[in-house]
Amino acid sequence: GSWYAGQAPGNYVVQILGTSSEATAQNFVKEQGGEYRYFKKVLNGKPLYVITYGNFSSRDAAVSAIKSLPAKVQAGKPWPRTVASVQQELATTR
Repeated sequence: GSWYAGQAPGNYVVQILGTSSEATAQNFVKEQGGEYRYFKKVLNGKPLYVITYGNFSSRDAAVSAIKSLPAKVQAGKPWPRTVASVQQELATTR
């Protein structure tokens, strides 16, 4: 999760999906490579591994990036969110 801590809070990442299995998250990131990464949060007392894509200076840039993602990635209905919102989740998960 340390990558997220170093990013500008006003930037955007694209949230791809959340999974309860860290192995699933790791494999997805390994398969897709590049700008994919994941962080761990806790939801209802259980770990959730959230995969994100990219790092964008504006919401518009994140939205256009979604359009160029592979179809199977788009199938999960990815959405843009601020780095600040991720940092906030990481802070409450420690």
